[in-house]
Amino acid sequence: MAEVFRPRVTIRDVAERAGVAISTVSHAISGRRPVSEATRQRVLDAAAELGYGANPVARSLRTGRSGLIGLILRPRDAVHGSLGGTETFNRLSGAIATAALDHGIGLVHVPDILDPRVSRVPMDGCIVAHPYGGDEVLGELIRRDLPVVTVEEDPDRPEFAWSVRLDHRGAVTDLLDRLRVQGARRIMLLTGTEDNAWNRRAREAYLAWTKRHRMPPRHAALYEGEGADGAARLIAPVLAEPEPPDAIIAAASRFAAGIAQIADKLDLAVPDGLMLAALTDSEYTRANDPPISAIDLALEQLGIQAVELMLQRLAGAPPPAEPIVLQPTLHWRPSTTRA
Repeated sequence: MAEVFRPRVTIRDVAERAGVAISTVSHAISGRRPVSEATRQRVLDAAAELGYGANPVARSLRTGRSGLIGLILRPRDAVHGSLGGTETFNRLSGAIATAALDHGIGLVHVPDILDPRVSRVPMDGCIVAHPYGGDEVLGELIRRDLPVVTVEEDPDRPEFAWSVRLDHRGAVTDLLDRLRVQGARRIMLLTGTEDNAWNRRAREAYLAWTKRHRMPPRHAALYEGEGADGAARLIAPVLAEPEPPDAIIAAASRFAAGIAQIADKLDLAVPDGLMLAALTDSEYTRANDPPISAIDLALEQLGIQAVELMLQRLAGAPPPAEPIVLQPTLHWRPSTTRA
């Protein structure tokens, strides 16, 4: 008798049978987060009826998968500089590693998937953090049909749904609104040069905001690896102009620290002479005197959500109806608070 083909049961099938969300199925099976006993039993009953394995990772191992997911950090300065300079990537990588271990899977850092020496890294899927516009690495992984999840979107692939993103436009607009309330009328934006969502969305939000408020825009870009010294060199002549900016938003916290140093050398008091803020928070902004207002990029939540999304993809779930968007947190500090 010919064997009857049975389609593979996915986590979505279990969720539909139990009448719960896909994430609830994951939580009920793994026991990682609290779920009511009634809901847990309903999920387990649905899984048993459908023949869904209780541990998708173990099932993957039995079918020849590696049990590993990869992590690729795309920004060039992700692994360079001081510990403080790479705090953003340390926090993100740590969160992803911890979440992966919590699910019983391994994590491997992939330096460059386009390098023939590492092109065969064994992994069931890959998380790509902060991809560039039209990112060639992301494109290569998609071409290989490897399950991919991105932390932040490729700005040229907004339709790619397997993505966990931040509302950069909302955060930057909120910061600009607060600076305006404090009296700022000549606000300058200093972004990085890397073409990722962080820089591109911040620039878009700034230009739209200045146009809406009929304020002259002033934007400059500096490679992130230039750090505090590079920002100080770039901004020194700007602050010496007859009508310098009365507020500067720096994309990198290292940039903000360099601007604070050069303002001090020019006897330009922060915040009364110059208000200063950053689009990333780190020891540079927290330890400055005065502490610098900064946006926390919800890095731990980004990492956890990325791993959750990867597990859903590996379990056969369909693409999300829309990407996951998290809200950054603005820490308002003395560098932007005038008497």
